[in-house]
Amino acid sequence: MKKFYSFIIAAMTAVTMCAETVQQDIALTPDDWGWGYNCSVTAVEGGLQAQLTGDWGALSTGWDPEIDLSGWDKIIILVDRMDGCVGEWFQLKAYLRDHADNEGCQMEGLLGNDADGSQQQYLVIDLKQEKTGFDLTKARVLAIQCQPNGAKFLVSRVYLEKEEEATAIEQVTLRSNGIRYNLLGQPVGEDYKGIVILNGHKMIVR
Repeated sequence: MKKFYSFIIAAMTAVTMCAETVQQDIALTPDDWGWGYNCSVTAVEGGLQAQLTGDWGALSTGWDPEIDLSGWDKIIILVDRMDGCVGEWFQLKAYLRDHADNEGCQMEGLLGNDADGSQQQYLVIDLKQEKTGFDLTKARVLAIQCQPNGAKFLVSRVYLEKEEEATAIEQVTLRSNGIRYNLLGQPVGEDYKGIVILNGHKMIVR
């Protein structure tokens, strides 16, 4: 009996491990993103509209002083309404630079010329990748670069993301719902004779 009730008590508390996704948006305003090159930017419904004015253009934001991104897993940029962003030479990429502002030392997310301009696209920079010489504690510039001349695209959201483990303790109440159990905790039928447990109560069936 003691073993049986110990089993029931242990089963009433379930401990579950789950991963929690944490996100933090990066502000989207023309003032924050207005210092790219060969690219004009305007605030429209749904985000920032970028218009390229050269063969290559970039929409950029920066942090001064630098910020620490070492606690994050990804930078995710949502881009859609990519008018003119098609063809053999089309390329859309995001890059992150550290305080050195060195083009040879940057993290990138890239879309090729097979991207569908009518669909929302995700540019993802993996902050967990190993990048020799890159200092995530001093992130300085985040930019979205595009080719060709005249292309337009809408940036609808830019955010940081990380996965955190969380422990949730969930109390589970066991309900027999009319099911009968013997003293070993095994379900039995209504024709079972002897001591049975029904809805937490012990009784004798003759």
